[in-house]
Amino acid sequence: MGPHARKAGCMNIKYRQLQAFVLAARSGSFAKAAAELCVTQPSFSVQIRQLEDDIGIHLFERTTRTCRLTAAGQSFYREVAPILKELRDVYGRITDVGAGVAGQLQLSALPSLAFGLLTEVLGQFRSRYPGVRVLMREELNVAVIDAVKRGDVELGVGSELNGDPEVEFKPLFRDHLVVVAPKDHAFFDGPVTWQKLDSYPLITLAQGSSDRAMRQNRPNLVPAIEVAYMGTAVSMVRNGLGVTILPSSGLKGVNMVDLHAEALPGRACKRTIGVLFRKRATLSPLAMAFVQLLEQIAPVDRGIRQRRTERS
Repeated sequence: MGPHARKAGCMNIKYRQLQAFVLAARSGSFAKAAAELCVTQPSFSVQIRQLEDDIGIHLFERTTRTCRLTAAGQSFYREVAPILKELRDVYGRITDVGAGVAGQLQLSALPSLAFGLLTEVLGQFRSRYPGVRVLMREELNVAVIDAVKRGDVELGVGSELNGDPEVEFKPLFRDHLVVVAPKDHAFFDGPVTWQKLDSYPLITLAQGSSDRAMRQNRPNLVPAIEVAYMGTAVSMVRNGLGVTILPSSGLKGVNMVDLHAEALPGRACKRTIGVLFRKRATLSPLAMAFVQLLEQIAPVDRGIRQRRTERS
């Protein structure tokens, strides 16, 4: 071997050779290191010799029974040992991610679903995968779809879209708009209609499905109070400020003691809720586990289930 190491571009160092070197340096014996690596001693010696040939320096002073690092070998060990440990740690972390026991899951969801159904789903998901970090964005449906298309999130949970070629939609259940009021409220005397809402102070969410349905079914209806969050609307109803219109999917997150909800008839009062992901995307194990949990916990909608069976 020459006195100088080969140029970095010519090196062909293998992980197995570095592992053999570190084991021999720690044990002081090729025989012990070979046994730990589960190879024969001649095969082990070949790996060390190939490593020395490649870097152009002697790493060990050898006797028949022991080996001792040269000065250059000691310097090499100080550099290589922590790198190998970091590689093992990285491998372990990546293996955990691949197995779905670590990493992070990014998703975007409608606020009503985040407030209600997804709270229960995430509770079970976190109990099964405590090492996983979940990043959830609460957005209107258009923003949910856009986040999925851009790849900002792996999954979206929202309402059915109109044939976007870049996004796959997996239906789960139908969501209904409902009127929420105290149980003994006069609104529930007789049939539930949009016209009856003219007679009571109405609390609405600033944007979303209730706003669209109101424009289509009762365009002249003017809310008494407009708020941003479902929890605020429910609190106001509970305190006698009026009645509110909410998606039924959000009621899972609402304390309905002393409250009652009934479905509204009319146009745009129903929507299909499902999972959105990029077309032809391969979902991670974490995303697939989340979708499976969502399917188990989501309300059973036999119409949706039947339709899905017919397509398969």
